[in-house]
Amino acid sequence: MGEVTISTFPQWTYTHVRDRRAQVLLARLRIGHTYLTQRYLLTRDPQPYCDDCLVPLTVRHLLVECPSLTDLRHRYLYRCRGKDSGVYYISKVLRPECLAQGHDVFRYLGEAGLLPNL
Repeated sequence: MGEVTISTFPQWTYTHVRDRRAQVLLARLRIGHTYLTQRYLLTRDPQPYCDDCLVPLTVRHLLVECPSLTDLRHRYLYRCRGKDSGVYYISKVLRPECLAQGHDVFRYLGEAGLLPNL
């Protein structure tokens, strides 16, 4: 959570997202706890790893780090990267400003085939 915001009382509004499932998904992405990445804690299965990178599967890895999703990231999340370096930051990807412009995170996750599993 500290990577997304340093405020304990963030002013996130979900008025641009009318679907309840999308609102819940945004909240889960922001705290880093999705069914795909945290299911192993409930089911006592082994921790999931990225098939391409062989690193633990986390929200951060899916949104800003995985090299196999670089093309999709450039297509859908280009507005949400650092201006000086061009690097993607999870704090920018999950900000309301980036989400208000057509819900690019949802398109990104949908085309990556991750949306149904989150």
